[in-house]
Amino acid sequence: MNDLARDLASTARLPLPTRAGALSFWLRSRAFILLRALRDLGDRSHRGWPRGHALAEAVVLAESRTPLWRDGRGDEFALVAGKVHNLRVALRAFDGVVVPAGATLSFWRQLGRPSALRGFVRGRELRGGCIVPVVAGGLCQLSNALADVAARAGIAFVERHAHSARVGDDGAIDATVFWNYVDLRLRAAHAWRLEVQLGADELVVRVRADMPVRAAPDDDGGASLRSRAVRPLRGCLTCAEAACFRHEPSLRAAHAREAWLLDAWTPEFAAHLATRTGADDVDRHAPPTGAQWRQPWRSQPRTWAGARTLRAASLRRLAWLRWNAHAQGRRQAAIVDGERWIAAAFARRLRPEHDRLVLAQGALPHLHRLGVLGGRRYRVLANALPMAEIERRLDAARRDAGEAAAATLADFRVDAALREAERLALHGAEAIVTAHAEVARYWRARGVTVQQLSWSMPAVAPRGAVARPGAPLVVFAASALARKGAYELAAALRGLRVRLRVLGSRSADATLWQGIEVEHAGYASDWLEQACVVVLPAHVEHAPRALLRALAAGVPVVATPACGIDATPHLELVPAGDVEALRRAIMDRTVEAH
Repeated sequence: MNDLARDLASTARLPLPTRAGALSFWLRSRAFILLRALRDLGDRSHRGWPRGHALAEAVVLAESRTPLWRDGRGDEFALVAGKVHNLRVALRAFDGVVVPAGATLSFWRQLGRPSALRGFVRGRELRGGCIVPVVAGGLCQLSNALADVAARAGIAFVERHAHSARVGDDGAIDATVFWNYVDLRLRAAHAWRLEVQLGADELVVRVRADMPVRAAPDDDGGASLRSRAVRPLRGCLTCAEAACFRHEPSLRAAHAREAWLLDAWTPEFAAHLATRTGADDVDRHAPPTGAQWRQPWRSQPRTWAGARTLRAASLRRLAWLRWNAHAQGRRQAAIVDGERWIAAAFARRLRPEHDRLVLAQGALPHLHRLGVLGGRRYRVLANALPMAEIERRLDAARRDAGEAAAATLADFRVDAALREAERLALHGAEAIVTAHAEVARYWRARGVTVQQLSWSMPAVAPRGAVARPGAPLVVFAASALARKGAYELAAALRGLRVRLRVLGSRSADATLWQGIEVEHAGYASDWLEQACVVVLPAHVEHAPRALLRALAAGVPVVATPACGIDATPHLELVPAGDVEALRRAIMDRTVEAH
């Protein structure tokens, strides 16, 4: 008789769960919970331990990897997704915990009472031979993995309990938990560090310590601790016992969904996502941030009519950015603050069944720090290099810049923890989706999957012959900032018979354009009709929209690879920071135009 037939035969012999039995279990468990609480009252030997950086570089004594999504049938998706979500919430209490020498780690003292108020949802729990939906169900995968690495690292068990049944036969150490009297407690003679991570498909638990592996006194290789329990016989979502009071057919309707967390809408991203805009398993979330965001909704009203907005976070960000618009060195910090608020609003809208994400790069590090990316596959819509790489390039530019330029090149900075969060999250992405050629090159060189999109060229009529009286007009398609190459451009133009038009904001450095005939006009001026050449010698550029307009109109463009546009007609690329190459390219274009 095979396993399935044996399970079905055994199921027929089991009595159905009853409300009276459930009430009896509840009353008995409350008594045990009270007794354990009284017994542990005032006992500080196994308190919760704080997270820290100690032993972060110590040797890994043991590691456990267990699958997240492959331990249930398709019609149990709701409970498996709930389990993964509960592990996501519990991870914050365990990852990075350092347990002192001789101290006890208690699973429940470390985690605290799991409840819906703390973000736990209904997941799978084994009870009486059945798999039932219970708030915080599924945490036993973490306790099993913790027990497994503890046994292999020589950490002693102070308390451990076996399951009455098992979901799968993965050979791991068996350790069940139930608040608060069924606990897992561990102790070692030396200090040790616990690390818990959720990948897209697996739970990873590690133990680090400076001490070598030492077997526990009663160690037998863990054989006596491994599960010998039978397979659970029924599940509330898979059995046919409709008369059972736990029967919930509505849970069977739950299925995997994809969530779009969008905050950097571009025509390229719109075209990329167009094939999925009508899908019924996609939830779309995007804050309203002006006409650039609203236009896709107007053009696709049926697709985007149900998109939930994040108005409060968006308005708060808008007000904060305006408040800090002219504060020296504060604008980048204000941008990061706004992205953090938007990311927090995104996180509140995610549900356990969202196992796939498409998300904006700006929200990525904040979502990683909130712990919502674990157990999910995600693609990143990227329009910029990683923060660490941007800062590295700006630091390199500072070494060769003058004092005035160096001061402004230092204002694009974030804290190290945020840079590291972005690095980890980007490397965990299923793919980087971008139209920016420099971003695509950066990630391909590091072995990351990249889906490079084509730039969407604006609908601009080719420019005809234009009479240009006076000196040739050079258009600087950016604000007068050092990271946009303003100081290199000023050095290249000195001594040339040209006029300069700056489309963005003015520089705070009154000496920047000294000796150059300069005018300031916005992007709404006639720059596209009058320009002999459009220039952007940037060290960092995320959205080269003005350059794309110029190229679409057939206007010559001189830019750096940092602008993200590959070789194309009318475009000449020069190295960032190379004044002489920039000067030669501008001279060639202005001579041709006149």
